[in-house]
Amino acid sequence: MKKLILFATFIGVCSSALANNLLPTDEQVKNALYSNPKIGAADARKDSLNYRADAIASGSQEFVVRGSRQNRRVTNIPGATNYQEYWAGIERPIRFWGKGGVDEKISDATKSFAGIEYADTMHETSKDLLATWFTYLKALQSRIVAEKNSQLGDQIGRIAQVRYKVGDVARLDAQLATAEQGRLKAFLELAKAQESVSGESVTQRYQGIALIKNFKWDVIPNLQTRKELLRQQFLERSHELKLAKSDADRFDLQAKRSGLDRFPDPTVGLYTANEFGGAERINGVSLSFPISGSARFSNASAAASEAEMSRQRVIETEQRISVEFERLWSQMMSRKTAAETLLNSAKSQNDAAQAAEKAYVLGEGTISDLIAARKAANENQLSADLMRLDALESYYRMRLDLHEIWDFD
Repeated sequence: MKKLILFATFIGVCSSALANNLLPTDEQVKNALYSNPKIGAADARKDSLNYRADAIASGSQEFVVRGSRQNRRVTNIPGATNYQEYWAGIERPIRFWGKGGVDEKISDATKSFAGIEYADTMHETSKDLLATWFTYLKALQSRIVAEKNSQLGDQIGRIAQVRYKVGDVARLDAQLATAEQGRLKAFLELAKAQESVSGESVTQRYQGIALIKNFKWDVIPNLQTRKELLRQQFLERSHELKLAKSDADRFDLQAKRSGLDRFPDPTVGLYTANEFGGAERINGVSLSFPISGSARFSNASAAASEAEMSRQRVIETEQRISVEFERLWSQMMSRKTAAETLLNSAKSQNDAAQAAEKAYVLGEGTISDLIAARKAANENQLSADLMRLDALESYYRMRLDLHEIWDFD
């Protein structure tokens, strides 16, 4: 007996050792994310914004070269004379009124925004990967439970057939057991199909993620005493909030720039001219100012309104993220409690099903009672397992938003 116990213990330890971690490895996730087209597009957009930022810093002002060549014929003097003349100049608008310094700040703000936006895309893609992975885990666990249920159905069928052959039960018992076997096998086939579809979704969308066929159940720690600290960290580490604040900074600077644009920039130039065949040489400096119109003032007012809109968006985003934390927290805690309750219920129902099976073997129960008890136990077990996975998904989603896992951005 002791040898049997030791052997069973050894088998249990080996099974636990062979079980996979609940989540893919960090290396797999990192490679899958960097090869995802969303991240590739985000990287290209970041480069685009950085180039645009460089263009803003350097300014759009360009040198303009002007020139002319002409022939002057003088006829009001004795002996008409032709003179070759030319005029050449170069000019360029100059950023005035402190516009160059503001443009450099806008450039820096644009680059900062580009980096945060890229990190936000990485984070959002990570959340999608997590959701897709847990969809697969739920399908996997459904298949595992369906497989066990089908095996138990086969066991009930064998018991019913043995009792029918020896004349202990009527043929109806064997028929009911066979029908239950068929129902459970049908559910197993559906579960296998769903597992295959959800697995394909993972491997096709996130290449490099290795599918698993079993896993260890992680334990959700008690986080109740850390709620306020986690809320603060949730807000501080939110890419969405950082993105809104960065965007507001850009709009503030653009509003300041539009305000400066109410005052036009001067255009300064140098020119030289040769007249009367070189008899007269002219050198000079040119200066011109556009005359401001109402459009400049309207654009400045519009930019100020857009800046205020972006500031209000920051407040709205902060409120929404705070609500999102409460939603995730409540979801995680309620699912954790529900999973614990369902596990206890599933254990009790499974004990009842085993008792019904023993009673049927001893001729003290009916096949209908056994099938009903086993069906209820199966459903309770599946509900408990799926709720545990829901709770774990909420827990890891919280950790992901806190940047405690998969922090590659």
